[in-house]
Amino acid sequence: MSHEVETMAWTDQVPWHGLGVKVEPNLTPDEMLTVAGVDWSVSKIDQYIKVGDNEILTDQKALVRSSDNSILTYVSDGWEPVQNKDAFNFFTDFVNSGHMEMHTAGSLSKGKKVWALARISDLDFDVVANDHIDQYLLFSNPHEYGKCIDIRYTSVRVVCNNTLTLALNGKSDLMIRLNHSKAFDPEFVKKTLSAAEARN
Repeated sequence: MSHEVETMAWTDQVPWHGLGVKVEPNLTPDEMLTVAGVDWSVSKIDQYIKVGDNEILTDQKALVRSSDNSILTYVSDGWEPVQNKDAFNFFTDFVNSGHMEMHTAGSLSKGKKVWALARISDLDFDVVANDHIDQYLLFSNPHEYGKCIDIRYTSVRVVCNNTLTLALNGKSDLMIRLNHSKAFDPEFVKKTLSAAEARN
């Protein structure tokens, strides 16, 4: 299916596919994490191959999620995952200050893609009468080799794989992409986004 939704939570309008759990727009990021069904973690586990009667350790790791022990992808030892809890905690200061409210979140492609989307309270506007545009901050947290962490401002309401792809392929002057070569640093991301915002 094109939506590829595994679990999700949403506020406001019902998503086109009708899936997920409706929530109030006043949830904390931690509450949204739980209701959206992404309150699981990932671990890098040694990978072996069997040759005859021997098990040989490879230089690859399996990225395994805690909720069902499913393998999400295979990575190198130096690949640093971002835990879902850390991705959602990125929004905490914004939500607590009243600058944003959690809007949609969930898991796609059997856990390979996790996203969190917060509506930015003071950036929505009307293009013309009855044509309202909301602005969001999107955190795309892929648990998949070859995919980057992507944090950006967007006007796309992410509710499925199609809308996530649309948001990530769109142009944004306020965004940052990070590979998994080092541990996630939320303060670095906030400073980078603030500097980009100041230039615009």
